[in-house]
Amino acid sequence: MAVTEGRIAVGKVADFADNSMMPVEVAGREVLVVYQGGVFYALEDRCTHDNGILHDGELLEGAVKCGRHGAKFDLASGKPTLPAVKKIRLYDTQVEGGILYVKYQER
Repeated sequence: MAVTEGRIAVGKVADFADNSMMPVEVAGREVLVVYQGGVFYALEDRCTHDNGILHDGELLEGAVKCGRHGAKFDLASGKPTLPAVKKIRLYDTQVEGGILYVKYQER
């Protein structure tokens, strides 16, 4: 099975405030873009515990907290805290010419 890779522009860097979360669509997937401490992160916008929408939750220092049951996901590693036990999918980000891109793979 072939793997297709790509990247999608999700906005201008200047449009993201520090300590912000923005839901975007990347290749048909719901992705949450987080800008914190001068670093962009991109992760699935659904909790691995019960499929709750993460952008309705809370941005913590280095993590996103699901508003439904309190599972937290580390922005850098995707590692969860209980009640979630499965890591969240992370996406690579890239800034080029003042535009933020999210990279993806499809199988």
